[in-house]
Amino acid sequence: MSLLDRVDAGDANGVVAALAALDPAERRALLPELKRRRKEMSVAWWEHSGGHMLALLVAGLGCNTAPSAAFSWANGIGSPAGIVVWQNETVLAVVDQQSPEWQSEVLRRIAERRPTAWLGDEYPAVERLARAAGEPVPVTDGVVLAWQRHHVPPYATEEYRRELVLRLVQASSTPSLLLGMFDVVGAGDQLGEAWRGAVLGLIEAGVVERDEILDRCLARLARGGRPGDQRGFQRLLEQLAPTPEETAARIRAYLPLLDSLSPVAALGQAQLAEADAAGLLEPEHLTEASATVFFRSEKKLLRAQLTWLDRSGRRSPDWAAAAVRGAALAFGQSDAELHERALKVAARHLKVAGPALLPELRAATELLGPAQAASAVALFGLETPAASDAAAHYEELLPPLPQSVPLAEPLDDPAGVAEELAAVLAGDDSVAAFERTLAGLVREAFRDGEALRAALKPVLGEEKWAETLSVWSPDHTWIALAAAAAAGQVTEVRAHAMLQGQGPLRTEHQERLSAVHATRVHEAAALIVLGRTPFLVATPSYADGGLEAAVLVERIAALEAADGEVGAADFSQALLRVLPTDDPAVQAAAVQLRSAEGRRLAQWLAQGGLPGQRTERLPAGAGPRACPRVTQPGLAPDQEPLLHPDIRRMLNPMVDGEGRHILAYGDIATPYALAVLPCHREELAVRLGNAIIEAAQYGAKGAQLLPQLVEAGGPAGPGVHLTVACALGAATAEDRTAAVDALLLLAAQDALDTDRLGADLAEAVRCGVAPLNRVPLTLRQAAESGAYGTVWSILRAALPGLLVPEPIRGVPELLAIAADCAARSGATDALPVIEALATRRGSSRLLKEARALHAVLTGS
Repeated sequence: MSLLDRVDAGDANGVVAALAALDPAERRALLPELKRRRKEMSVAWWEHSGGHMLALLVAGLGCNTAPSAAFSWANGIGSPAGIVVWQNETVLAVVDQQSPEWQSEVLRRIAERRPTAWLGDEYPAVERLARAAGEPVPVTDGVVLAWQRHHVPPYATEEYRRELVLRLVQASSTPSLLLGMFDVVGAGDQLGEAWRGAVLGLIEAGVVERDEILDRCLARLARGGRPGDQRGFQRLLEQLAPTPEETAARIRAYLPLLDSLSPVAALGQAQLAEADAAGLLEPEHLTEASATVFFRSEKKLLRAQLTWLDRSGRRSPDWAAAAVRGAALAFGQSDAELHERALKVAARHLKVAGPALLPELRAATELLGPAQAASAVALFGLETPAASDAAAHYEELLPPLPQSVPLAEPLDDPAGVAEELAAVLAGDDSVAAFERTLAGLVREAFRDGEALRAALKPVLGEEKWAETLSVWSPDHTWIALAAAAAAGQVTEVRAHAMLQGQGPLRTEHQERLSAVHATRVHEAAALIVLGRTPFLVATPSYADGGLEAAVLVERIAALEAADGEVGAADFSQALLRVLPTDDPAVQAAAVQLRSAEGRRLAQWLAQGGLPGQRTERLPAGAGPRACPRVTQPGLAPDQEPLLHPDIRRMLNPMVDGEGRHILAYGDIATPYALAVLPCHREELAVRLGNAIIEAAQYGAKGAQLLPQLVEAGGPAGPGVHLTVACALGAATAEDRTAAVDALLLLAAQDALDTDRLGADLAEAVRCGVAPLNRVPLTLRQAAESGAYGTVWSILRAALPGLLVPEPIRGVPELLAIAADCAARSGATDALPVIEALATRRGSSRLLKEARALHAVLTGS
């Protein structure tokens, strides 16, 4: 039988025998036919048996005389049939027939595969190829991990593991692979008990040197990595149990461990302390170790470092100085209890260290809170500036007021519109990009629809956007509906339906601000199809959605001159976006407008635009999280007819027919929602506050828009303040930073009611919306930006609600922040609730912090 006949019969062993009788030229001549069979088999590989697949695999491997082609053949076929190529004996029999050069090249290619491309137990094949080629086993990531898996498989018995060291000792490749293990990501995951025991056994057998293993283990841990990967090497270092002398000899390798993962840092700290106890380290080593540890936050590590400092400081003046310097480094922490321990350590060794350290201590003491600073003065005899002197020079630092960013120039050619559309569809979800593109589509469709259609074709492709878009599509992709209308995908019948509120982007229970956004897009698409308007009037002047009154008046005048139609939703959105103006020239120009829309605009501007709706807090316990509610509509009766029905619905009060508050939990905070009401932040907070609070609690998308909400104009009432207060307890650092930005922006605008925000914060903490383990992080961040006075005013209003009737767990940290802020800003307004705590007997941290705050406020 010929080789091809044996392939068709699925006789893999017969293929091996047939290959042995063929010279290289004869083998290469069979390749076209083998490739044809492989192509046919790949179409429906499941219809062929594993024997047929293996026979074809072996034939191709043998007939590809070039090693690169053979490797590609082996890795492109076989997997569908479940064949793990490089551990199959029949495959390896073909490999054995090849020249050493061929085997060497294939070995190199196998070894250089990514670790994820290795299947099953392929290490024996690597070892066999290396032996046949007369080369050492390659030390690559994939080979090392395969070597580890081969020698300690998941199913290994205890007896197998006991014999592991013997098998490794007998293999010539063991030293290079074992040392290479310390450089491979993922090797630590497999460094279990059996492997760690094997490493120790190989050291004892003299296969590898203990010093080299110790050095490599330390270097690997210092590089860092995933906790699981590090854990294996950390436990290996524990089992190596370095002597104090070995540790001291590697001091430069050990110190970086203190900046590693917490378990690794703890191990490094313990072994360094052991070497120090043996008298093998220098004082500067202790100082350097302290500088690293006291930048960490783990209390266990911090306390252990203070214990180490205290013990070492008893030896000599030099060691005492190191102990004092090291303890002073702990003053930068925020834990008052740690401060007390550090102060005691420093005070205990200062006399021996000498007065030369007093200037350093004086500088470090500035990092302490008032209570600890007073203790430092008593313990060290420091001379510090009086609190009144510091307060006299205090100046509140608040961020500059944000400047409105003008929208870029309008898109005035089809190619530009198509390019911007592509950017929006690719993920640019900014309001500016969306509005410019929407305006460009309407303008260019009216001016030259054919040219625009041609420019949009490459962007829209073959997809029927008008059919695939829905209310669940990402908001920025809604622009594709207007583009589809410009491309001829929307009929006139459907366009009229869109003007009546029927379209793919609307649902019956859609949240209000999303409905406004959808209505505008529907209307723009319909106006493109019907060709009724040359341009939109609501396109903002600024990136946040604001529209200059003079610009809107000019647009209405231009439409009157062109006899163009104004979309009802477009015009209503323009009214909500227009910035109030008292410019008599603009008012006079509006009065000269003759169209119905022009007269409505003049009336709107004369009335000052949309009036702010009054809001009030629900009484405690009257609703979930005591959210704000609108008590009466702000639209004047003569203003209601000026607005589109969907926009009137959006502005309706958040109460039902019986006056019960409606929580807008379905609302989603998006840049498009904020741009609907760019001048009315209280309205936005009432409608989006719950969404922002929920997002802040769980780290979901939306909370980072809070500063943008606060930047909007108009009064900042209960809705804005409650939203900011709740966001101060955000789950993520990024969202807490957004809350700080919003808080400081309100203060910079002189719109912050600190009494209201403080009361809201206390209530948010008590009902669990703003957990007290997060709020101190946020307030400290705000204070350290330079707003100590602002933060003190908020805490002054919040503390009574947090302390009465019973103090909430965690409030001592807020008392410490309050004392620091009060001292820095020169506050002297005593608080009865703090005075009551300060006069109570006891030594708890709550009472200590209350006494410190009371002392600051009373100057005692």
